[in-house]
Amino acid sequence: MLKINVDIKRNDIPSKIIAFDMGQSLTKIAYADENRLNLVSLSTQSNVSKLKEIIENKKNKYPNFNFTGGRCFTLFRSFSEYLNTKILNEFEATVKGIDYLYSLEKSKNLLSSLVVTMGTGTSILLKNETYKHLGGTAMGGGFFMGLIKQMFDLNDFQEAVNLAKNGDRYNVDLKVSDIYDSEDNRIDLVFREFTAASFGKINNNFDRNSLKKEDFINSLICVIGENIGTIANLMAENNGITDIIFSGGFLRENRPLRKILSLICKVNKKKAIFLKNSEFSAAIGALLL
Repeated sequence: MLKINVDIKRNDIPSKIIAFDMGQSLTKIAYADENRLNLVSLSTQSNVSKLKEIIENKKNKYPNFNFTGGRCFTLFRSFSEYLNTKILNEFEATVKGIDYLYSLEKSKNLLSSLVVTMGTGTSILLKNETYKHLGGTAMGGGFFMGLIKQMFDLNDFQEAVNLAKNGDRYNVDLKVSDIYDSEDNRIDLVFREFTAASFGKINNNFDRNSLKKEDFINSLICVIGENIGTIANLMAENNGITDIIFSGGFLRENRPLRKILSLICKVNKKKAIFLKNSEFSAAIGALLL
């Protein structure tokens, strides 16, 4: 379980509501206590009884319960029989929460932007005067955790990310410079650093006993990041957007992912924005709606 307290120093958070964003992997909870925003994250599947306990313990101080996220309906329905509950669209809640986090961190209003939320999967929203769900990709934290479970029997997300921080993807990935001769002037220096083939060095000539999980996991994060980043930049370009806000639990303390997303945005002349505690955006938005 992850618990975070944010000193908000303002009175625009409702004091009688507790909000739940229940995703496939994680449930995020947001509620106010005096001038602090309390944020809690825990596993959805293994903590249903804990979630029910939280609701029962909080119902006197917080008589209103707002729910969002794809996994919230059963809990919402069961407590709707005797508590004041509301179920909300998660995309609307996400944009509302991103708006709030941006204004809290930047001390100004969020203008037109693309909001890319990377959780178990990835959704992409266009935020201007309102919002529009543009699409997404099945790549995200679910794909990442599923593959490292099969490859290395790893179940801990943070352990995997920490391993990746010490890895070198180019021990397994093929760069453009690995293909073109150093004296071949058809390819400039920037393009030489691009990935030609993820895991491209793992072929018949590769010594599989030399494979380090740190290198493989680092490459896997970059595979996911390059694909999400490319899709997001294309959508931003098609909609005349320069600011891309990357958010979601897959980003938490994930330096390799942030690095590759920032690089792709820089190459495409877009601005990558990372907000603190962005994985709680839908829970915060549900609190405010």
